[in-house]
Amino acid sequence: MTIATAMPTAQTLIMAGGRGERLYPLTASRPKPAVPFGGIFRIVDFTLSNCLNSGLKNVTLLTQYKHEELQSYIRQGWSRLWSGYSPEPLVCLPPRGEQRYRGTADAVFQNMGELESCGPEPVLILSADHVYHMDYRRLLSYHADTKADLTIATVEHALTAAKDYGVVEVDDELRVVGFQEKPATPCPLPSNRAGALINMGVYVFKRELLMNALNENCNTGNGFDFGHHIIPSLIGSAHIRAYEFRDEAKQAPRYWRDIGTIDAYYETNMDLVRPGKRFDPYANPKWPSYPSSRAHSSRSVRARLLTRCRVRRSILSPGVQIEEGGVIESSVLMSGVSVGKDARIRHAIIEEGVQVPAGVEIGFDLDNDRKYHFVTASGVVVVTQAAILTETTVATTPRQTASKVRLFRSA
Repeated sequence: MTIATAMPTAQTLIMAGGRGERLYPLTASRPKPAVPFGGIFRIVDFTLSNCLNSGLKNVTLLTQYKHEELQSYIRQGWSRLWSGYSPEPLVCLPPRGEQRYRGTADAVFQNMGELESCGPEPVLILSADHVYHMDYRRLLSYHADTKADLTIATVEHALTAAKDYGVVEVDDELRVVGFQEKPATPCPLPSNRAGALINMGVYVFKRELLMNALNENCNTGNGFDFGHHIIPSLIGSAHIRAYEFRDEAKQAPRYWRDIGTIDAYYETNMDLVRPGKRFDPYANPKWPSYPSSRAHSSRSVRARLLTRCRVRRSILSPGVQIEEGGVIESSVLMSGVSVGKDARIRHAIIEEGVQVPAGVEIGFDLDNDRKYHFVTASGVVVVTQAAILTETTVATTPRQTASKVRLFRSA
């Protein structure tokens, strides 16, 4: 295990309460940060791994939607690992009583006592639904060196893709002079008119500035979100800097993905098995992703594959079984999935525990798939346990059983 030796002083809050509506149906029964990813991980693992590898010790997750499941995962999958290097436990804080977090900033505001009890060190705010490797020590050092009141971590995207994100407008010295939330016409970088700086949802605040901004916005009802309200309210009155998440040796932006939609989830999984992949969470001893003790690559997971099946550029999770003649192409199979003899699957996400019957075709006739499964605009089919259970329930006669199999077949 590689743990950072230089321990930066910062209080870290991870926004882990998102419902993840755009990631439905994967979030129908679990919170967004707990969605399985890459065969052996959950999405939240990457932010927590970054914290651990960066030597951060005072870390709290602010949870909300189905928080019991996320807390259970943290307790079972992370607590022992975390206690091996930090005297401070990982803490999960859901809303108190009947209250709800009205936004990312309100989640921090409702836990203001956590800010008041930790002294003058800066506050690092992170998101639990992004996939990337980042050394937060460099961000904290940049924040201190520039004497910023607020530092926003950013990554460069093509201008044409920036409209789906928060766009940070900067001058030549990376001072933040404007902020646009999902603009129709993004503001380009001064140094590259074809690119824009995207807000990564990673912030370092001076504690006093953060507390004052939360009181002025959340306490008065003026706004409850960092991107929509807090940051725009500070531009012009605070010293705000952008930190570029960039590989200087390669002169290119580093890998960062926001798992905001089913298509983004699928494409980010596929990034792990594409030739020349830019991101490898399985075998990186310098920056390991945890918990990863169960496997070291997507090809070595505990899956039962018969010799005459064919798997191409797919993510196979532990416990997957593919019977003779099965064909899997460009798909994500979560743990415990069973694929019957001669079944064919392509461009699909198969949920945990789903048993795909023999001879079924998924991803070959999208019109037929749409009748029974969720299909994205780009044609990714999501097969859930709920769909399988519904079809099994109605199959009570031989005739209905035959009908049930046709639900999965290409018409």
